Amino acid sequence: MSTITLYSVAYGLASLLLGALGSILPGAARAAVTNVDVVTGLGVLIFAAILLAASMLNTIVLIWWERKLLGRFMDRRGAMHVGYAGLLQNFADGFKLFRKDTVKPREADALGFFTGPAAYMVTSMIIFGVLPISTGWNSGALPLSLLLALAIFSFAPLFIFVSAWSSNNKYSLMGGMRSAAQMIAYEVPLLLAVVAVVIVSGSFSLTTIVYEQQNYWYWGPLFVALIVFVAAMLAEMERIPFDLPEAEAELVEGWNTEYGGMLFAFFMLADYLRALVGSILVVLLFLGGWTMPSWVPSAATSFPLAGIFWFMLKTYLVFGVFVWIRASLPRVRTDQLLRVGWNRMIPLSLLAVFLAAVLVTVKCVWPFGCVPSMGV
Repeated sequence: MSTITLYSVAYGLASLLLGALGSILPGAARAAVTNVDVVTGLGVLIFAAILLAASMLNTIVLIWWERKLLGRFMDRRGAMHVGYAGLLQNFADGFKLFRKDTVKPREADALGFFTGPAAYMVTSMIIFGVLPISTGWNSGALPLSLLLALAIFSFAPLFIFVSAWSSNNKYSLMGGMRSAAQMIAYEVPLLLAVVAVVIVSGSFSLTTIVYEQQNYWYWGPLFVALIVFVAAMLAEMERIPFDLPEAEAELVEGWNTEYGGMLFAFFMLADYLRALVGSILVVLLFLGGWTMPSWVPSAATSFPLAGIFWFMLKTYLVFGVFVWIRASLPRVRTDQLLRVGWNRMIPLSLLAVFLAAVLVTVKCVWPFGCVPSMGV
């Protein structure tokens, strides 16, 4: 029996719609609309529309979740009065930005000024097409989905710098240069932390990495890698204490100083899309993804959409930790940030790789003890 996936559902819906349309058309037109290529194309569009709707909805809820948590951490209610518990406040803010005009500076480069924010948001959204959410989310046909996700994630410094440079503003340019330096500095330990996970799991496939955590999650044996990955991900997402590229107290608003209206909304939305992606990657690599340990009662994992429920619960809890860090720590200086990235994070990430190799060599499984390896 074949596994039902989100794409198979989208393909079946496309076949149903085109079949119904072909039934009222003459012979030649019927054959054209029910062609396999046409059905496949419509299925891909439906699949992309579902991914777009799911990612955008979760991003909006993520913003609401952060604003609520910050209000609790700061012992205040927060200015969220639209809708029940402020659930519609983000829609109101988005509508306000949609109505505002986008003004391009006179000396700004039009091509980079307008395409930079769009490319930044689009590349942030593309990642959701390769991230497995549960067994029925995709077919798991991408054997190198982890590498592909990280490669797409690393496009951000280029588009940020292009947007900053094309604005023809010195504050924007300084923010763009800070962003590029910060992301490059922390991508090295980020990738090395991922190498530790790959060594233990033996695969670059996110689906395989999740299934390898059936008995134990990797946060225990790879705790050093988890710390490095979370710190590097905070720097990649430009969240406090690593939000130096914006630094509104010294750089006005950083690399998006000259942007307003929907272009500014693109930047803000892309930042939270990347925060959602970062939380999802932490769950996939270290917290078992949509699976639960074998000792968990079957009733907790057998109800409808159980995989998606547990996955999203873990994701929002991880993002809650990010918000907790934001509410607790001050912003560091640029020289401190780069010094930590190059002088502290890289040695820690190399240590994480070494510990992962040791775990594989001696077949050590936390918390069940270590068994000496009987061979290579």
